Amino acid sequence: MLALLLLIPACDKGGPLANLDASATWAVVPAASSTIVTSRPDAAPPDAGRTMPPRPVPTTSPTVLITMPMETQLQAIQYMAAMQAPQPSDAPADPDYGKTIADALRPLGQPDVISSGRLIAVKMEKGCDATLPRQSIARYTGATLGVLLAHGVLVVRCSDHQVQCLQSTRDADDVLCTRK
Repeated sequence: MLALLLLIPACDKGGPLANLDASATWAVVPAASSTIVTSRPDAAPPDAGRTMPPRPVPTTSPTVLITMPMETQLQAIQYMAAMQAPQPSDAPADPDYGKTIADALRPLGQPDVISSGRLIAVKMEKGCDATLPRQSIARYTGATLGVLLAHGVLVVRCSDHQVQCLQSTRDADDVLCTRK
């Protein structure tokens, strides 16, 4: 399974999520001990009706390392798959809008539209980190994560030779990275 975690950044259109049907909806049932983490104690839970598997690391330290326990690495794979999974309340994927966003991100690296626009991925030489996807959307497209979500984009991902980071459009604080 560790090999799968390492292959995810290299397999933009292959691997365990390659056959993800962008029009399908499916829920991930969390373990009984899972909790929803919010950025503020008084804030409503993000995506209150959406169930997610346990988050492998806290949002304050969003990177899963290859040296972490296998259970943590497996949770990262499950969590990243759930981030990309459409829910019944999500807008339909808009492949044309996804292409427009990807084209605007071309200065960063090689952009790609995956799952009919559900995922915008940017493969870079170097420089991917937890802040890059959200900052790049604002800087290069002028859009917000909410606007992307309204067009059916669920995740913006950057990857380089060492790191991949997935930014959810549903929750600005929901970023998960993996590092070799």
